[in-house]
Amino acid sequence: MSKSNTTASAKAHRYELVHSDGADFVAYQRRREDGLWQTFATWMIPRAICN
Repeated sequence: MSKSNTTASAKAHRYELVHSDGADFVAYQRRREDGLWQTFATWMIPRAICN
């Protein structure tokens, strides 16, 4: 029986939530061949103004 690559591919990318003063961001990162994470895209999540 062959081993599935599901776990290997699941660890090749991640989403990271980054907090800032004015907004929050989601960063999509992929693991490089040298083991470091590289950010490929970010999305801003604006904060609502509450009065």
